[in-house]
Amino acid sequence: MKKGFLIILALLLSCTQTIEKIPIQQIPEQQMPIPSQIPPATFVKLPLQNAQEYIITKDINPYKITSINAEHDSFSIVPAERYDAKYEHNTISVTTHVFRFSTRIELDFVLSSEFYQVIQRGSRNHQGNIIMLYLATNNHRIAVWSSGTTLVYIDTAIPDFAALEIINAYLTKYPSDLITPKCIDTDGSDHYLKGEVTRVQIGTSLIAWTDICLRDFPPYQNKQYSSRKGITAPDGLLEGMCTTDTYLPGHIDEHACPRGCENGACKIN
Repeated sequence: MKKGFLIILALLLSCTQTIEKIPIQQIPEQQMPIPSQIPPATFVKLPLQNAQEYIITKDINPYKITSINAEHDSFSIVPAERYDAKYEHNTISVTTHVFRFSTRIELDFVLSSEFYQVIQRGSRNHQGNIIMLYLATNNHRIAVWSSGTTLVYIDTAIPDFAALEIINAYLTKYPSDLITPKCIDTDGSDHYLKGEVTRVQIGTSLIAWTDICLRDFPPYQNKQYSSRKGITAPDGLLEGMCTTDTYLPGHIDEHACPRGCENGACKIN
């Protein structure tokens, strides 16, 4: 596994152009480190014919397959077999690494240690499959997911998008069984009910959030919080909300209550 990746979150969308893409737009760029992997002192080649069982060795339109490889690798202290396939289209190069672990326990250890922050912040529901999507510091877009004792790692060597055709082809071969926590909003973002949200992102932190009136919010009382929307102490409500993709962290919405705010909700009368 290549060393020293730093990752930032990326938005999973779809778009139809000359090639299908997962564009990366409208996402705050936050860098989070993944611990460096320690490869074996000497890579040991695996029989190349083994790769044909684990990777897709034909073209994935419009990408042409250009090379395959098989060797031993590791994530930190966890060994794995690695099978590689490289695909190209015009100037775009995409490399797929299929890591096969001896047990699911080993794979789960890798997910919880190497990919914990990505799972928490960068998971996406793509056509019923949960995958992680992020940007490496070499400006490559990375898509990752687990399937049984297999970890699929797809590297698109440009910063603009991830290769959707290749991701979909490998999801067909390796359906994702990745499980990530969802954002749950107990009041459905109803301003007239006091609710809780299980996963809200504030800066680089993920926290559980309980709706609160602005005047009761400690940072506001300590003059450390300024309203972005101009809400005031009598009417201001800080409402936790999930996004349409509940696998993403939620956010805090500033809302002005018409009749004022009390006990974390807008007054009805």
